[in-house]
Amino acid sequence: MSDPREGNADQDTALARQALAQRDLPHALHHIGCALTHDPMHRERMQLLNEIIAAAPDPMALVQLEGDVSFVDAANKSYVLAWMRRWSEAMDLITDVAEIRPDIPYMLWCEWWMSQPGVLASIPLPEIIGGIVVDILKIASKCPIPTGADDPRKPTLESGARILAAIRQLHPAEGMLWFGSSMVARRIGATGEALQFAQHAYQIDPSWKAAVGVANALRDAKRLDEAAQWFAQAIKHDPKDVSAHLDCGDMMLDADRLTDAQHQYEAATKKEPDHPWATASLLYIRYLGNKDEPTKLALLRLTEAEPPNHRAEELYEKLDPPRLFINRLPHPADASANALNAIFEEMFDNPAQHHGSTVRLKLSHVESPSVVGAFWLQMEMWGPQVGFDYQVETIQQPDPRQPKAQVPFQIWQWDGTQPKPGIERPSFPTVTAIHNLASEPFALDVWTPIAERTAAKLGGSAAIRELLGTLVFPPRPPGSAWRVLPWVQRAQIATALTIAHCDPHTPWQGSPRQQALYGLLYGPTDWTTGAAIIALGVLARRDPAIRAEVVQAFGWLFQQIPREGFCCWEAPLVVTWLTFPDVDDVTKQRLTEYKARIFDNKTGGSSVRMVQLEAKKFDMAAEVQAAQAAQQQLATGGGGDPDPVVFPGQRVARLSDYVKLMKAMQTGNMMGALGQFGLDMMGYASVATAWGQKLAQDPPLNAKFAAMMAR
Repeated sequence: MSDPREGNADQDTALARQALAQRDLPHALHHIGCALTHDPMHRERMQLLNEIIAAAPDPMALVQLEGDVSFVDAANKSYVLAWMRRWSEAMDLITDVAEIRPDIPYMLWCEWWMSQPGVLASIPLPEIIGGIVVDILKIASKCPIPTGADDPRKPTLESGARILAAIRQLHPAEGMLWFGSSMVARRIGATGEALQFAQHAYQIDPSWKAAVGVANALRDAKRLDEAAQWFAQAIKHDPKDVSAHLDCGDMMLDADRLTDAQHQYEAATKKEPDHPWATASLLYIRYLGNKDEPTKLALLRLTEAEPPNHRAEELYEKLDPPRLFINRLPHPADASANALNAIFEEMFDNPAQHHGSTVRLKLSHVESPSVVGAFWLQMEMWGPQVGFDYQVETIQQPDPRQPKAQVPFQIWQWDGTQPKPGIERPSFPTVTAIHNLASEPFALDVWTPIAERTAAKLGGSAAIRELLGTLVFPPRPPGSAWRVLPWVQRAQIATALTIAHCDPHTPWQGSPRQQALYGLLYGPTDWTTGAAIIALGVLARRDPAIRAEVVQAFGWLFQQIPREGFCCWEAPLVVTWLTFPDVDDVTKQRLTEYKARIFDNKTGGSSVRMVQLEAKKFDMAAEVQAAQAAQQQLATGGGGDPDPVVFPGQRVARLSDYVKLMKAMQTGNMMGALGQFGLDMMGYASVATAWGQKLAQDPPLNAKFAAMMAR
């Protein structure tokens, strides 16, 4: 089920009245619940809700929920529980619902029920704290400080503040209530109250947590020196604590008090030498102080650490804002790449169990042969013998398998729709050299001097043939830090950049490096086309003479962008061209508009019609039976909520959200697809992994997913 608020509240109300007249009480209850998501305290709709419940001989029978339950039905159950005067259960459930959907002010129900005579006094304090209070604090923890007036979560926070105030009146000696009240007050912008509540919490319970609460309230009030004293007080309560040092360091860094911040981060590293937050913060501060490029590079290295150092990413972006194909590489966006990535994630934990299977991939259009190459590289690394059946329904025009112009070589050959290597394997030293360059954190100002040295070490122009071989036979990624698909793209760019710097002091015109890069540029469509574009962009930005030639080549290539199917090189072409310093206004406007079309998903796209891992030599009988049972249950109208909330509170929470994301990804415009959900690539990786695991573990959910994808 999609978000009920996307529907019409009046229409749902009418449907509820109709269902009530027909004595179809479950449907009536659901529809009025959907209508109330627009305003949980709407008088007329609440009256109808009461009529529906009153019409039921056994109201609880209407809300005996099993399996996947929508938040609307859970909210309805809480209301029925309150109707039955089961106050504690009702309030505990509605605050759970509010945690899932803080943008709907369901907490007003809790506030209303709690105001009834004797209700609050009838609930034991441990139940209140373990239920209502904890849920309020969870909601608050996910909201900014302060939360803006236009934030839909603001009414829930304000209601939570009033609820906590009512509980405090009954239990004034409970420090947790005062601490929680301070936390919520900070979110609603009540800075003075937040400090008073925090100080009172510390008087009741002089602990580490309470001291941090005072420090944070003082921080919000911009009383930094006093806040620092309270962070120090927290550390006295827990000398091994690191977080107070980090919080205090962040506060000082935000205030540009670099020395004070440095002292705090250094204190944290004395307790935990490799703490990722403190380590990244210290590098950032040191760079701000001395502008030392090795320090900046060390911070950049942390951005590609495994596991990811998100603090390093955040700080490095302040020094060097992300620029696609300059210091930030998007993951391959081909539909086939996305499909294979999902299969790889499925196989990751135990690839050996898929020995003897065949991956079948049917595409609407021809895509990059490097995707196939990445598959074979992954299988080479993992060891199992897995077949790959690559099928294409349509050959788009111009035919991407054919060179765009006459070229001296083709690194890929095509046998019908099956790509095959068109060049021999390179030697180990060449592969190693590219591996070393590609292992560096991606930034062209970092890679370029390394590429110059690499080209010279390999022998300049004499090594170009071998370097071309690494485009088809790339090195293996280092350890587990890289998934193979983005790694192959990365290694190909490293190769193209190295070719660009082979014998750089010889004349450009007619040079082997010029011929090699243009051979890639004008050859069959592949990720290597984009790699050549990026390398030519580096040369063109540096040398105006080369730039004029490259601009002409880019202009011709721009006209060759197919109007159907996914084109892997259109994004690097447009984005790289826009980085040239002397682009005329007309061209800049045209390129800017086209770039917007790319990332708005309005250019050509390809889709995966079928992706499956066909088992031939291992038993999947149990899984197959479970899937068949789930399909049968779905076909007969069973299976609970057809659109369950699987990950409450997340950006891709509902099954329909994930289906929408997957279908958008299949169009080939990954960035546009991710933008719909406010995701970046790291966020997408987390979402895809979580959903993949859930679907694999839950056959009924997987059946619903398959049915929705087929629509």
